[in-house]
Amino acid sequence: MQVQKLRLKASGLVPPGAYFADIAARLENMNAREAALREELEEEDRALEALYRDRSAARVCAEDYALV
Repeated sequence: MQVQKLRLKASGLVPPGAYFADIAARLENMNAREAALREELEEEDRALEALYRDRSAARVCAEDYALV
C-alpha cells in the first residue's frame, strides 16, 4: 500500500503532484501576461521617446548651429 499526502481544495482532496502542477500552470499564465504587458509598455515608452526626440529636434533653431 502506498501512502500519499493530499492537499485540501474547494472541490475536495487533491494529490500533491496535481496541486503543484496547478500552481505552476497559474504562475506560467501570470508570467506570460506580465511579459506581454511589459512589452506593450516598453513599446509605448519607445514611441513616446521617439516623439519627444522628433519634437525636440524641430524646436532647435538652425541659426544657433550656423558656422561663423
